Amino acid sequence: MLIRLKKRKILQVLLSTVVLILFVCSLHKDASFSWLNATKLRLPYLAGSSHRSKFYSVLVDAIVQCKPMGSPPDLAKLHDAEGCTFAGNVAAHTSERDSELSYESLNKCYRLNTTVQEGLTAMHNKFTDILSGKLNFSFAQREALFPESEGIVTIGGGKYSVLAYTMIKKLRETGTTLPIEVIIPPQDEGDDDFCKNWLPKHNGKCIYFSDIVPAKSLRDLELTHFQLKVFGLIISNFKRIIFIDADNYAVKNLDLAFNTTSFEDTGLILWPDFWRRVTPPVFYNIIGSTINTGKRVRFVSDDVSPVSRYDPFVSDSKDYNPEEIQNHFLRHVPLHDMDGTMPDLTTESGQMVIDKIRHFHTLLLALYYNVYGPTWYYKMLSQGTAGEGDKETFIAAAHALNVPYYQVKTKFEFDGFYYKKDDFKGLALLQHDFEQDYRHYQTAQQKVKANIGEFSKLNPEYTLDKGFLKNLMLNDDGSDLDIMFIHASFYKADPWNLYHEKRFIGPDGKQLRGFKKLGRYGMDFELFLFDDMKKSFCTTPKNQVLRFKYFEDKITTPEWDAMCKYLADHVDYLERTHKDAMLGKE
Repeated sequence: MLIRLKKRKILQVLLSTVVLILFVCSLHKDASFSWLNATKLRLPYLAGSSHRSKFYSVLVDAIVQCKPMGSPPDLAKLHDAEGCTFAGNVAAHTSERDSELSYESLNKCYRLNTTVQEGLTAMHNKFTDILSGKLNFSFAQREALFPESEGIVTIGGGKYSVLAYTMIKKLRETGTTLPIEVIIPPQDEGDDDFCKNWLPKHNGKCIYFSDIVPAKSLRDLELTHFQLKVFGLIISNFKRIIFIDADNYAVKNLDLAFNTTSFEDTGLILWPDFWRRVTPPVFYNIIGSTINTGKRVRFVSDDVSPVSRYDPFVSDSKDYNPEEIQNHFLRHVPLHDMDGTMPDLTTESGQMVIDKIRHFHTLLLALYYNVYGPTWYYKMLSQGTAGEGDKETFIAAAHALNVPYYQVKTKFEFDGFYYKKDDFKGLALLQHDFEQDYRHYQTAQQKVKANIGEFSKLNPEYTLDKGFLKNLMLNDDGSDLDIMFIHASFYKADPWNLYHEKRFIGPDGKQLRGFKKLGRYGMDFELFLFDDMKKSFCTTPKNQVLRFKYFEDKITTPEWDAMCKYLADHVDYLERTHKDAMLGKE
């Protein structure tokens, strides 16, 4: 028995070595890299960063080769063009402005001349050809790139390491035990106390861009801000990841996120933003996706109800001639209700669940969109609307490659407070449990199918909220789905800025409680944040405070003590009002 186990172990090691050697050989096309040369290399070399380094060189070279030519158009001039009435920011619940979101409207507001469009298409096709060519790795090769099984990824560096510190504490408080990788951009290295001393005690570690991606590749891409996120997801060691922004706090245990039907079915889970989608038809032309302007398939996020339930031109088309129907679809139906388009709502990328093996090419294409995002794709996908950046590139890449993904149907909730009358401060987006949402979505499909006659009737009072979200997507007892994430992106848990900007202090100088939906979290989230900041940065002597690069020039100033008093005062206030707040009375 023992001999058989030893033989099996030896065979497993040999098989792993062969797979890694074949992978290295597949990247090294020159004849000088022979099988014999490969076998002379140490196993740590094969299992380490060298083959990954070669991969990133090939990837970056491909992106550089496929740079769109020419200069992008001036968005302001496009929106000033004759016939354009640009929709701008259209809220999720708004249907009165559907005509502004139509094919014809969006097409008038973002147009490219034939030469520019053909150039963009050619470079996009060239890159996707490379994805199906030299970057078309087998599952075994992809797994060799990502040696760890599954975990949580966030982007740190600078103040984001400070935010990640508290986010990780909240994560562990939920009972989540998954390992964590904090990705550190090249310009933000140096938080050794956090990375080497504190993080390992919490089953985490820092991953440095400079340790994995060749310096030349980093220089060639010149990534900043939003662009760093997608590359960070790619260089993570995990095969399956939950990405969480550093200012995003999980309020549920995430350990079973990968053992869910929604993840197994799609491998990519996304969440909605507050705004309607304004991506123009030209994007679909560039990616080669055909829009069927004669076929409506949804009403915002409702693709369960028959179209006849909410569109009279489909419900009773005998009263309209073909020209009238086509005019309706082109001028009055939102483009993204049409077959062949990405669904509304827009995407909020503060949290994502991704199978990197299945969505390997999705991430690589999303990286391409981000590298050329500031010049081309950010403006094309979002047209300058709220939150423009990397957030639409993930769903766009999955859609372009025609691979499965699931975007949560339930709209997020807000939390915040009134600073003064008519001045609401939205502090956080509350995103729902994705598996609960998916199960309700499947149940809704079954319910509609079983009662197709009833749901096919035209309902003049139909709205997204009443007709879909509050009718088909609630729990059996009528309650809302669980909150899974508090994306506190407005007042970030940066004690230095909170103090300087006098956050949570009203016009009269009195303390204000910002987070109101304590019952939805099952805890006093604001008290958790402030108490943690107070204990971490003020209760212990200054020379024992966890050293962050972001605080280096601040901690020795007299203002540090003033900041600590600000934190202590707010903690006192929150503790005094805690009981009433938990009862919803505060």
